[in-house]
Amino acid sequence: MLAGVSISAQEVEEKTKIDFQGNYRVRGFNLGRDIYTSRQTPVTPYNRSDFVQQYNKDTLTKYQNELTAREKGYPSTLSPQKEDTTYYDTRMTLNMNFSTSKYFEALVGVQIGDVIFGGRGVNQSSNVGPGQGGEATFSSAVNMQTNFLYLNFKLPEKSFTARVGLQLFTSAQGRVVFIPGTGVNLTKDIRDWNTTVEGGWFVAKQNNLTDLDKNTYADKNYQGSNVYFYKIKTSFFNNAKHELYSFYLDDNLRDVQDVNGVYGLVSRTSDTNQLFWHGLFNEFNFSDFTLTVHGIYNHGTVKALNPYRDADGNEIQQKYDRYKIKGGFFDMQLSYRYDESIRITAMGSGSTGRPGYEKDGTRSNLHGNGYRTLFPGYSLSNIANDFTGGYALFSGRDMSGLYEYGIFTDIVLSGPLVLTLGYYRLYGTKSPLMDNNRFYNEENFYHTSAYFGQEYNLNLRWSAFRDMQILLRSGYFIAGNGLKAYLDTTQGTILRELFVTAEHRF
Repeated sequence: MLAGVSISAQEVEEKTKIDFQGNYRVRGFNLGRDIYTSRQTPVTPYNRSDFVQQYNKDTLTKYQNELTAREKGYPSTLSPQKEDTTYYDTRMTLNMNFSTSKYFEALVGVQIGDVIFGGRGVNQSSNVGPGQGGEATFSSAVNMQTNFLYLNFKLPEKSFTARVGLQLFTSAQGRVVFIPGTGVNLTKDIRDWNTTVEGGWFVAKQNNLTDLDKNTYADKNYQGSNVYFYKIKTSFFNNAKHELYSFYLDDNLRDVQDVNGVYGLVSRTSDTNQLFWHGLFNEFNFSDFTLTVHGIYNHGTVKALNPYRDADGNEIQQKYDRYKIKGGFFDMQLSYRYDESIRITAMGSGSTGRPGYEKDGTRSNLHGNGYRTLFPGYSLSNIANDFTGGYALFSGRDMSGLYEYGIFTDIVLSGPLVLTLGYYRLYGTKSPLMDNNRFYNEENFYHTSAYFGQEYNLNLRWSAFRDMQILLRSGYFIAGNGLKAYLDTTQGTILRELFVTAEHRF
């Protein structure tokens, strides 16, 4: 189709136009907690008596080392199991759009930082990735990364756009996909029907060109992770919007992912996936009310690592088991505009299944009506489910078998000053299992629960100037027994965060 376009009919090429946009941001954080934010003990079967014996031995060794240090006047060898820290960071993003005609444009977007004032701290030697730089002697690198790099081909007469390269791929409200990736996105507007059709594909991960036997020749093993999708957006009535979409993941990579904690290897996972996500998003506007109803059905096949183990849980031989997936996700939100200054919103989001792990160490979302996530990116509250910075117990990718509901209100105090107050509760769709818990278990007189905790939020946004805003964001989370069962921890109760952001857009 593109080859059939008559380039000779194109207008005389214009002089290249360059458009710069971006923002500069500086933030100050204060964070505190006395509970873990991730599990620190293995999820695999274990010998209870052997673990208790080794734990008591390690505890005695720590006590003796501390006693020796104190007798000699040395600093303490132990640190408290709580945290209260403050730090500052800054970053800049810059998007540059190059337009040569009404048919072609290209965009490159880069980010410098986040750069933490003073660097990453003592004994943290990594000098790559976001968050590096800022050390006074420049011994660590200042990070710069490419966020966007794509070509836009447009046919205005046909209401058609083809975007190729590194770009942002999304689904409705980011519930299934919200991630930068390299691929193709085709868009066609059907104006007579108030409809937009999108489709495309992106490569999530590539492992084709590998030299398996180290003979300097690349072996094409045709392994990769690809995502294909379509979206149909319609608006037949002025007060209603609809979006029907599907995403398909074709993943034959068997990369092994290890997660380590204080007590060694927490989990080892590896799987291949052929999974679908079918979603229907609806938004209705009735005068002062706005209602959104969103449902997703997830199905397909997963082959996941489930090795043979001995009585103590040690891995003997690798084995992949096949699982049929049938799960769902729901998302609802009702907003009421009381007047020009006050808006109240009630929300609830969650998925089917059980959070955590099974007795054999496999993820619970492989069983029953478990829901598998793709590449979501969304926030429900400041701590329980968030991806914007600071503490977050869960991200969208970890919300399998969890649901959260709450209420928040936006209050315009005076002109550019907006106050947001929120209250939320987090639950497991089913209670986490405790079969492999080392500390939080029935032998220690603890019981599981579906209640994960509650959270209070207070945000204050001040639009100081047209291109400058200051945001204060805070959260206070009180943990429930469900979270402690999920994390296998008996200590602690709270997480809190407060940070102030100043952002200048240009």
